[in-house]
Amino acid sequence: MADSTILNLDLQTTGANAGTWGSKTNDNLEKIENAIKGYASVSITGTSQALTVASGGTGDQQSRAILNLTGTLSGSTALTCEANPNWYIIKDATTRAGHALTFGPSGGSAVTLTSGAIHLIYTDGSSAFQIPENLANMALSGTLTVTGDVSFDGGSFTFNQSGAAVDARFEGDTDQNLIITDGSTDRVGMGIAAPNGKLHVRQASATGAQPVIELEQLDQDYAFTNYVGTSATDASKSISSSTATAGGKVGAIRIRVNGTERWIRIYDNAI
Repeated sequence: MADSTILNLDLQTTGANAGTWGSKTNDNLEKIENAIKGYASVSITGTSQALTVASGGTGDQQSRAILNLTGTLSGSTALTCEANPNWYIIKDATTRAGHALTFGPSGGSAVTLTSGAIHLIYTDGSSAFQIPENLANMALSGTLTVTGDVSFDGGSFTFNQSGAAVDARFEGDTDQNLIITDGSTDRVGMGIAAPNGKLHVRQASATGAQPVIELEQLDQDYAFTNYVGTSATDASKSISSSTATAGGKVGAIRIRVNGTERWIRIYDNAI
C-alpha cells in the first residue's frame, strides 16, 4: 500500500506483509518519533536539492523535526521539502561564500535562511513561513538580543509602556549616547548620558567643528521656532512683553545665519 502523505508512513492493509508486519510497524513508529524529536544532518551538495524520502525510518529527512544543514554552497541554492503541511526546526550551518539559501515546499514559495541562525518554519504545502515573522503577538519577559537588522513596519512602537524607570540608548559610530531617554528623570539627551533638561543636546568634542543644533527652514514665509509660554510685562514669566531698553548687556551668543557668523545680545533683565 502507498505511504501516508505527510510522514511517509508505510500504511498496512489487512492480511498484508505476513512475517514483516512487525519490522514495518517499527519503522513507522521510528518515523513518528523522528517527526516529534528526530534529527538529521543534511549536506548541501548542489544548487537544487530535495530532502530525502524513504519508507523506512532511518533514511528519511523529510519527516525529521530538526535539520542541521551543512556543506559549502556553490551558488544560490534551493532546498525543498514535499508539498505537504509540516514544520521544521532548521539550523543553517552551511558555508555560504556569498550565496543565498532558501527552503520551502516543492513548487511553492520559499523563505530565505540566515547563515548561522536557527529557524522555526511551517509550510502549508504551497508556501513556507518563518514562524517568528508571522506571529500576531509576541510577549517576552527576558532579554532579547538581536545581531541582525531590526525593521518595524505597519504599526506603532511603544517603549516602556508600563512606565518604569528604564532607559533607552542609541549609539553612534563614536558617540555612545547619540540619543538617550532617561526613564528616571523623563528626559531626552543627545550626546550626554544624564540630560539636565527635558531635551539636552551636547556637542562633546572640543574639535568637533560643528554646531550643536542646525535649523533648516524650507518654508520661506514661516518661522524657525515658536515659543509658547506665559507672558508678563515684567521678568516674572517665561515670556516678557516689555519693550523697555534699560537692561544692561551682559554678553552675546554666537550664531550663524545662512552660514555667516552673527551675535545675539543678552541682557541682565527683561525690562
